Formats: sequence, structure tokens, C-alpha cells
Amino acid sequence: MSGRRKRSWAAVSAALLVFGAGGPAFAQSSAPAVSANGVLPGGVSYELRSDPAQRVAAVALWFRAPAGGFEPAAIPGLSRLAAATVAASTPVTGTSLAQLVDRWGGRITVAAYPDSVAVTALVPADRAAQAVRAMTADFFAPVIGASGLQLAQRDSAEVFLYRSLGPEAIEDALGAALFADGPLHDGTIGTVKGLSGVTLERVRTFAERAFRPANALLVLTGQVDAGVLRGVATRAGAAPGGAAEAAAAQTPRDAPGQLRNAANLAGIGLGWIGPPITAEADATALDFTADALFAPRTGLAAKALGTLKATVTGKFVTFRNPGVFLVTISGDDAEAARPIVERVLADAAKPMTAAAFEAAQARFIYRTLGDLTTPADAADTYGWYTIEGDPEYAPAEGGAQGRYFTLAAKLTPETVARTIATYLGRAPAVVTQVKRSGKAA
Repeated sequence: MSGRRKRSWAAVSAALLVFGAGGPAFAQSSAPAVSANGVLPGGVSYELRSDPAQRVAAVALWFRAPAGGFEPAAIPGLSRLAAATVAASTPVTGTSLAQLVDRWGGRITVAAYPDSVAVTALVPADRAAQAVRAMTADFFAPVIGASGLQLAQRDSAEVFLYRSLGPEAIEDALGAALFADGPLHDGTIGTVKGLSGVTLERVRTFAERAFRPANALLVLTGQVDAGVLRGVATRAGAAPGGAAEAAAAQTPRDAPGQLRNAANLAGIGLGWIGPPITAEADATALDFTADALFAPRTGLAAKALGTLKATVTGKFVTFRNPGVFLVTISGDDAEAARPIVERVLADAAKPMTAAAFEAAQARFIYRTLGDLTTPADAADTYGWYTIEGDPEYAPAEGGAQGRYFTLAAKLTPETVARTIATYLGRAPAVVTQVKRSGKAA
């Protein structure tokens, strides 16, 4: 699946930092749509994809950074904790970014991924320039306050609890089963205990390195124009230019791991190493596969489960190198559902009938386009594909005009079946989670 659903394995939104997207309505702009990208003099890369038909703008700052930090002793969840701390701390202007966006009737979210972290403000269109100035000023000269850290730690505890009760917890565990080291192995979301002891200095050290202009990608979508780029701040005293952080190395295990642990949610996870983002045809075929097999109501796996009390999810996550295909099975009948899901996967390595394939392909393209309908959706998509190194591959509102949808339209039953056999025909990594006794922790 494409768009946000595809990447939700590692994405979390800040609970305490999210506000209702209210505010006054604004007239639609009559200006033409604009698409542009480049690097600003201060070193910030940007992607501008305007949509004048929208009434709001999304301003997103992405940073390449391992979720556990840059030091050898990783702290899962550090990147998100640091970003949330900056958003909640009081800068020299006297108003935190979270409070400022709230006053405008907007919403700010923080999302962490194994190799990047994103902060997105959805604001009324006439506040876009102010949002750009405030966000870049706050993050390029980060203030790390004790009260901001406390809010971020409290918020992180809520996020951890929420994720621990859903299939995302199984997906997180699959990273350790698939990789011997690297951000996917270390984990994205920290535990309450692990993050409660993080010091201001550790957060500040991470923020100073991660939240640099040269390491930033600014994504602007919705009703916004190139004029707002003039408001991008620079880091005082910093030399122009510099380099972005190198992509963190990932080392797949020599053999898929078999892990068993106690958790708040019982279930089973199956994981496979997939193609890198640059193998665009294969990546698109696995996106299609995830949708055709695991879409909640129309997926072949969901249909095959019948009346079993089990929930199954599946997605291909397009990382720089390599991507991963993840399947989770949870619910009272998870054990009984596993052989059924495995049979569906095995059958998928044989070409679908032409009629079934045509219907599945149409649903896949429709749902992928549906993930691009709002400025926040578009900012997520362009930010993800750009930070992972292939912005031109990103699904775009133009549909068939872009590479992604051109590749999706060229899929055939035979090419999809070959791709499934190549990547999913191997033995998977397996995670078995048993329900932890007592209350959720």
C-alpha cells in the first residue's frame, strides 16, 4: 500500500501535541499549482507541491536520523522524544511551537520512523509563512526545556501504550528478527521506563546534530506558494552548506530470526527482506500485493479467514535499502489463522486470473490515490520518498503522469507472481508474542 498506511509500521503522532484543525475558512486560491524542489542557500532541501484548491497548508520538516540516536548505545524512541521536546519547549520568542499552531487553529504532529523523524504543521493557508518561520527557527536553534521534556515523556508513554495494544507492536518486533543491527533492529518507539530516564543533555546532543539545516527536508503542500521559502531560518553561527547525515546502515540477518516475547498483544508476525526503493518495479508490485492480499474488506487473506476471530495486516514498507514486507496476525484465533495466511501467500506466487487481477489493480490505484487527498497526506508521501532517496518515484496527485502510477498500470499477473516468488518465497522471520499477564505495561 502506498501513502501513510504503508508506512504506519513506524509512524506515531504526538498525542499531547495534536490539536483540532479548526480555524476560519479561507477562500480557494485561483493561482495555478506549482511544483518545485531544490536546496536553499542555508542548506535546507525543499519540496514544494502546491494545490490551490485546498484551504489549508501543510508544513513538514523531515530530518534523517536513527530513531535510537547516533550513539552506539541506542535509546529507542529518542528521535521522537527530541522532536516532541522542541515542539513543546518555550523558545526565545516566548511561545512554544505547539501553542503557536494551536492558536492558529492548526494541528501539529510528530512522526518517528527507523531512519527519520518528521514534524508536520497543518495550518490555515494564510499562516503558512509564519509556520515556516516558526518551525525552522525553533528546530534549527533547538531549545530543550525541562518542562518541554516532561510533556514529551508523558506523551511518549501514551504513544507506547497505544502502539503496544495494536499490530504495530508486532511489526516493531519484526525489525529485530530481520536485522542484526541498524535502526530497524534497534526499534523506533521506546518504552516508558527507557525514555523516562533520558536526560536533557542527551536530548540536546541529539537535537543539535539531527536538527541542522543541511540535514533537513522542508515539504510544503496544500495552498502554499514559493514565497514562503523566504521565511526559512538559518542556524546562527553555523557555516553555510554542510552535509546531511549519511543513511544509517542496515545489516540483514544471515538467516531469518525466530523471536518469542511477552507483550500486551498476543499475535504472530511474518517478515521478509524486500527490494530497495530504487527497484521501483518490484517495490510497486509488492505494494500491489499488500493491497490485494491484506486490504481489510477486499483482501484475499481477510476473506479466507472466514469466521475466525483473527485480524490480519500486511504491508510493504519502501525503505532506501532494503524494504521490508510485514504481516501480522492477532486475535483469539491467530494460531489457527496462520496456516490460512501462509497458504494465501503461497497461492499468490501463481498468476491471478485476468479478471481478478484487473479488479484488484483498479482498487489498488484508487486507494493509493485516496492517500493523497489532503495536504498532510501529500506531505507525508513526498517527505517519505524524498528522505528515502527517490523523490521522483513518489505517488503524485497527477496519477498516470508520474512514475509510480505508470508502473502500477504496467503490472501484470505474471510480473506480480514472479516478484512474490522472488521476495516472499523465502522462509520468513517469525515473531510470536504471548499475552503478558497483568495490566498493560
